[in-house]
Amino acid sequence: MAVSTSPQSIGLFGGTFDPVHAGHLALAGHVLERCRLDRLLFIPAPEPPHKRRPEASFAHRTAMLEAALADCPHRARMALSLIEADLPTPSYTIRTVEALMAHHGRNRYFLVIGADSLRDLPHWHRGTELLARVSLIVVRRDGTGPGEPGRILTELASGFVPGTEPHSWRGPTGTTLTYLDDVHFPVSSSSIREQLRRGETPVMLPPAVFAYIRSHCLYGWQRPA
Repeated sequence: MAVSTSPQSIGLFGGTFDPVHAGHLALAGHVLERCRLDRLLFIPAPEPPHKRRPEASFAHRTAMLEAALADCPHRARMALSLIEADLPTPSYTIRTVEALMAHHGRNRYFLVIGADSLRDLPHWHRGTELLARVSLIVVRRDGTGPGEPGRILTELASGFVPGTEPHSWRGPTGTTLTYLDDVHFPVSSSSIREQLRRGETPVMLPPAVFAYIRSHCLYGWQRPA
């Protein structure tokens, strides 16, 4: 069967995934369907520029992502991308987008971020240029509302104007920003790490990921005596 070369809408879900959990997977599945994307790439960062150094190594974090995606209901449309492993550190998003476009320039890319990351966008490396190259899908976080993206876009002097759909904006280069306030997963990797250090079994960890953590004694998990 011939492989289609038609342009696709690709979601880019970056982060430390330290560790990946069920909230990440549920969010990715919701974005796939809600925004009608063809595929979504999980892109772990070897060295994130805006966050603390991950506790688990890049190799461990990618192995946990592989284990989680193998059992994911949307696994046919989700994949792990190690593109940032071959890029200079720290892992600036604009470099990742440029590398993807250099190889697959016909696709349209949608960067999936939380509203907390959107607040930091004015401080991102080449943030305004990033807005001109890739569309954004912004997911609600506690303490944010639908007017937050518009305020930040104005601060960036990005040239974005309200779109035809609710909670959407369109930029002068054709990129868009869509704010999703119908999804919220109140779980974090930091809270899961704390549970693991206490010897608890986090309910939001996929079984395959928990098995990997146990076998490698990650995040302070100790083998039973």
